[in-house]
Amino acid sequence: MSENPTGGDAVMSSARLAQFQEEVERLKLKGGGANPERNGANLGIGLAIVGVIVVVISWLSAKGAGGVNAKLDSQVAAVIGLLVGIVGVALWLRNSLTSYLRYWLVRLIYEDREQTERLIQAIEKLADKR
Repeated sequence: MSENPTGGDAVMSSARLAQFQEEVERLKLKGGGANPERNGANLGIGLAIVGVIVVVISWLSAKGAGGVNAKLDSQVAAVIGLLVGIVGVALWLRNSLTSYLRYWLVRLIYEDREQTERLIQAIEKLADKR
């Protein structure tokens, strides 16, 4: 069955582990001042803050408005602010998770390569016994 008594997580060989660590370090390198993930996350935070400010201002203006038209205008502005805030949160979330998910993708690839090498070795052992 499995050579690893603890279950599924086998320790990668030292050469493969070193290769994995080099790849992770390479992915953390920043390409100069322009980092689209950091800029996107900052833009998302900014949009979320602007959205909250627009909603609060619209709510305060609707509260003090006398006519129906003024209240409807404030409600439309509040909905627009809410949508801007939602877009900002989605943009921040997308850009914040990118590097985290990239790390796990690289780890999965290296673990799958290690597992494939073990399977090939096992198949070769079986072929030699015949």
